[in-house]
Amino acid sequence: MSEIEFSNDLIKRYAKKIMGFAYTKTHNQQMAEDLSQDILLSLATSLRRHESIADLDGFVYTICSYTWSKYFRNNKKHWNNLDVDTLLDLQDECNVEEDVRNKMLLEKLRVEIAYLTKLHREITIMFYYENRTGNEISRILKLPHSTVRWHLGEIKKKLKAGMEMTTNNLNYVPQRIMAGHDGYTCEEYNQCGLGTDRLVDNICLACYGKKLTLEEIARTLMVASGYIENHINRLVYMDYLRIVDKNKYTTNFFIETIRHSILAGKYHYHNIGDYAQRIYDVFDRKYERIKDIGFLGSDLDQDFMLWSIIPLVTNRIYYRSKSEVLRKNNIDTDTPKHKDGSQHWVCATLCDDTYFDTQTEFIKEEIDFYHKSRGNGIKTRNDGLGNQSLQLDSYATIQTGIHWRNFDSPITVNRIAQLIRKEELPNDHDKLMIAELAEQGYVKVVDERPRLLIPCLSKSEYDQLNVILEEIYAELGEEMFVEYIENYAKIFENEIPDFITSAERIYHKYKIYPQYAVLYWLSDHNRLRYPTKEEAKRLCTLVWSNQ
Repeated sequence: MSEIEFSNDLIKRYAKKIMGFAYTKTHNQQMAEDLSQDILLSLATSLRRHESIADLDGFVYTICSYTWSKYFRNNKKHWNNLDVDTLLDLQDECNVEEDVRNKMLLEKLRVEIAYLTKLHREITIMFYYENRTGNEISRILKLPHSTVRWHLGEIKKKLKAGMEMTTNNLNYVPQRIMAGHDGYTCEEYNQCGLGTDRLVDNICLACYGKKLTLEEIARTLMVASGYIENHINRLVYMDYLRIVDKNKYTTNFFIETIRHSILAGKYHYHNIGDYAQRIYDVFDRKYERIKDIGFLGSDLDQDFMLWSIIPLVTNRIYYRSKSEVLRKNNIDTDTPKHKDGSQHWVCATLCDDTYFDTQTEFIKEEIDFYHKSRGNGIKTRNDGLGNQSLQLDSYATIQTGIHWRNFDSPITVNRIAQLIRKEELPNDHDKLMIAELAEQGYVKVVDERPRLLIPCLSKSEYDQLNVILEEIYAELGEEMFVEYIENYAKIFENEIPDFITSAERIYHKYKIYPQYAVLYWLSDHNRLRYPTKEEAKRLCTLVWSNQ
């Protein structure tokens, strides 16, 4: 609270509470009124000494307690008996305002000590609270005596600076990040909890575009250093934070805003149409040949099938086009390798629940297409045995409430496919796999026999499909999206802050992912029908074998 004034509003706010406190202590109406007046006088005097008070309720209660102690000392000779509990309130003769001020200073000092690094906290406790000498601290911590003296000097400077700060950070509002990755991660570190641990999110946000010491991060977040030290060590180990200027930290990855994401959606909305139409036209001409291959799932609805096969083509064209863009611009960059054994880019977006209520930059159609042209990722899997899969988690699937599908083993689907092709009855182990896939919507059971609800191709069938796909690539051009990617990069490059590393800048300005946009443009323009809710759960999933 700032600019505290002793006003009628303040009296109305606390009068009843003060009177209640006074009566609880005196058990006498007249004495309670006298004590209440003394408290209000002390409160008025004390408020004039403070420009701001963070906890006004606590401050008023402290004034009440000290004024009661003074009042009791001055009047105890007139009283014949005393409640035992009031002995706890008795203190030596003192100045109420000074005691309140000292108590507040001690509380602020305690907070400032909590913000110190682990080493400085240990030295502070040993020197000031345990009364250990510099030599003793040197021996315990196995540090040179001169180093301990230097640390004590630094500690005094930090505490003095902290105590003299007149501003506070009570207006800090914790934020959250939606995080994912492009590449693969290690389960043990799991991106340090980024996107799931709010403390980790806010450490990265505090250091984003800034260089902060551990104490400055702690003070910014109003969290004791002991609670964030391990998080910071893990973030540095993963290269999510980097150390600068010896003891400061800065965030080492780009954090998009919702506005950044909508810019990509806007770009798709205005530019993807010609590309999507060309892709649809070539598939429309060749679909009957694809269906005649006779693979499992080829008898499914044509629109549903195209939702699964078109991403196979757009995915290859996009990545071939992106490689050509990098080659043309003489760019050579690898996916970052992290110390936990993982290799991935961090994909992070700052969440803002109020953005759409206040934004005026984008029209409704652009925002609607932004929602459709993004997803939870494009997953490719290879089990090492020749069984592969591609799955695209898009808007329609997310709308069903499924935000991340667990589809990590194409060998399971191929095993079910073998049963169907050979017309064999499943054994007990097969039944467990079938039950799991049926629950996810990929299989259904008819007369105790499984039926696949997604396309699945044997090696010979995939070879036949590949012949047709090569014809499609030849017609479209495997570098079809080069200009699309380059034009987007020119727009988005200015959106990336200067402090982001060169490799990060390159990755994000060329990251546009038209795979989703193609499908939803075709649906919005009546080339493909939108999937049913049941279809959406298994949408954009294709499994094949190439061995």
